[in-house]
Amino acid sequence: MKMSDVTDYSQLKERLDQIVEAVSDEGISLDDALSLYEEAVKLGSKASALIEQDISEKTAEELAAALAAEQADGGEVTEA
Repeated sequence: MKMSDVTDYSQLKERLDQIVEAVSDEGISLDDALSLYEEAVKLGSKASALIEQDISEKTAEELAAALAAEQADGGEVTEA
């Protein structure tokens, strides 16, 4: 699996597990280990972005629901 094939968190974790297994091999060359390390760093950044996106979407949904509930009650909108 290439990094470009990774589209969700479970695939990302699977690829990181593969990288850990590969770099644990004592016979790996320094160049290969470095390439895998660089890929792992990029995957880590991608994981962070996926998590932040999920949090942002969840927060937006919660705020929209709170706003709708407040408006349905005819009350003032309060901050959550």
